[in-house]
Amino acid sequence: MRALVVSIWVFINLVFFGMCGYMYLLWSQYWLYTERQAETTTSTYDQQIYFYNRGYYPNDVHSVKNKTQYFPENNLRAKHSTDEKNTSYTLIKNSKPRFPNLQSKEFDLDAKKYRCWSNYSTNECDKRTSEYKEAILKELRRVLTDESNIMKIGLENPYNVHYEGKRGNYMDMTANELLCQLKDSPISMLKREDVVKHPLREYIPKRSLFENKRFNSCAIVASAGALKNSNLGAIIDSHDLVLRFNHAPVKGFEKDVGKKTTIRVLNSQVVTKDQFKFLGSNLYKNITLVAWDPSNYSTPISEWLQKPEFNLFPNFMEFRKRDPKSRFFLVNPQSIWGVWRFLQGNSPSRLRRNPPSSGFLGLGILLPHCSFVDMFEYVPSTRVTRRCHYYDPEENPACTFGVWHPLAAEKLLTYHMNCADDRSVFQIGFIRILGFKSLNC
Repeated sequence: MRALVVSIWVFINLVFFGMCGYMYLLWSQYWLYTERQAETTTSTYDQQIYFYNRGYYPNDVHSVKNKTQYFPENNLRAKHSTDEKNTSYTLIKNSKPRFPNLQSKEFDLDAKKYRCWSNYSTNECDKRTSEYKEAILKELRRVLTDESNIMKIGLENPYNVHYEGKRGNYMDMTANELLCQLKDSPISMLKREDVVKHPLREYIPKRSLFENKRFNSCAIVASAGALKNSNLGAIIDSHDLVLRFNHAPVKGFEKDVGKKTTIRVLNSQVVTKDQFKFLGSNLYKNITLVAWDPSNYSTPISEWLQKPEFNLFPNFMEFRKRDPKSRFFLVNPQSIWGVWRFLQGNSPSRLRRNPPSSGFLGLGILLPHCSFVDMFEYVPSTRVTRRCHYYDPEENPACTFGVWHPLAAEKLLTYHMNCADDRSVFQIGFIRILGFKSLNC
């Protein structure tokens, strides 16, 4: 009897101390993450994302020297599901847990050791390509799993997303099956009949995006730093259609990114903010433009028209007024969330409840109109670098792996839908996605 009592006592103590240890582990990992986030706030990109998630203009913050507290100014963005007026945020830098960091070392963003040089044999090049492929896909999967940790992303839900669908695994699907699903979640342009009692209505083009035109080869040019010194300009320009993003320049970078531009996809900040000189810059003239602005997950268009995230409508109307024949379109914000549902429905991990990136939206825009789409430096090649953009010296790994958009999920899915060989993907720097017309759905 005495032995039984002792055994029960030992068992209870083991359970108790085991629970305490597990809670301490969780708490330690949480503070490690908080510290890591704080350390990266010296980057403009991270500061912008931090406040973007909380409903503030990314540039409408100012720091106090030698302090970690940031005070949002009175300019608030259109709010979604939270009300955080008069709130300041403190990023904690000096709270270090005593428990060691158990996370694996992050991916090395200097991947020169994996490149194939001209004097390498085919076998040696294939070996390096395979090693890099394994490393980059492993890192993307790690980021995807890491981002799903509720201890890290918390309960943030700025767009009031309520998703009750499945969370499948893209690995269980063929490329054709995934593309057929994506075809059922099309990116649509805002039409005049979508707009009621709003001055925007008369400025929306009556024509469709490409007026039923079809293109054989289409190129999507990311703004990634890996494009610098890539010498991909001639390959990019050989495509029938070339899509670029936001304010990414061409002049001075033709050797690496080409000089042809057919269409630009712009986020609403580029259209809205004075720093991008949208109405005056030649960068946005004589091409097709598509601008997007996210709405609340279930908000009707009428509500979004009254409270866009960034008020791009005045500049949109002014642009169209100056040039009534311009091909300038607005994305229907409801279709953006259809693409997010596609991503979440084929991702085993819980995604951040934020809109997809411009890159993935650009893919959705082109697939109905192109025989195939080549995406340059969207899935990182062996030229991957800490550099955010080919035209900007700023360095930040978040630009490659994501911190706000569900980039890791996007890149894993696009690679799975890719039909180009691994040397093209990881050594040259492009993936190839077949257009919807070639599908057997």
